[in-house]
Amino acid sequence: LMQLAKASKRNEAAFQARSEEEITTAIKQWEQYAHPRAREFFTSAEMLEEVLMQLAKGIDKNEDAILGGEDKCVYWYGDVTKDDMQAAIRMVKPGETAESVTYVNRVLAFIFATDDSFEQLMKLPKEPFKMSCGDQLCVNLSHISLAV
Repeated sequence: LMQLAKASKRNEAAFQARSEEEITTAIKQWEQYAHPRAREFFTSAEMLEEVLMQLAKGIDKNEDAILGGEDKCVYWYGDVTKDDMQAAIRMVKPGETAESVTYVNRVLAFIFATDDSFEQLMKLPKEPFKMSCGDQLCVNLSHISLAV
């Protein structure tokens, strides 16, 4: 477990949080790219916004996991699962009342991936997706790998 934690190049000291205003801006920007499947799943616009807000809070204000391109890692500074150091958020799924822990890279793929990529990703085990950069605390959408 310690080895995994060390393997990430994430530097917590470098984290710059978004202001309320910057969070709102990020949500508005990302919302435009949300796939119809996400709009159908989250029964209200507020539910989707709540998830996007958590994403915005966990990513440095100078980084963009969705529109930032693939040339660099975008690190996650939010919750991390205890046992395997995976980027995670807590969310209440539609129709449920209790919060559940969900992997950030699965949420990102669900909301933003093209039909093509999403279809391939859905064939993979129900675990956090592997990141092609080898860093599981990276949440760059374009680093999500189709490898098992």
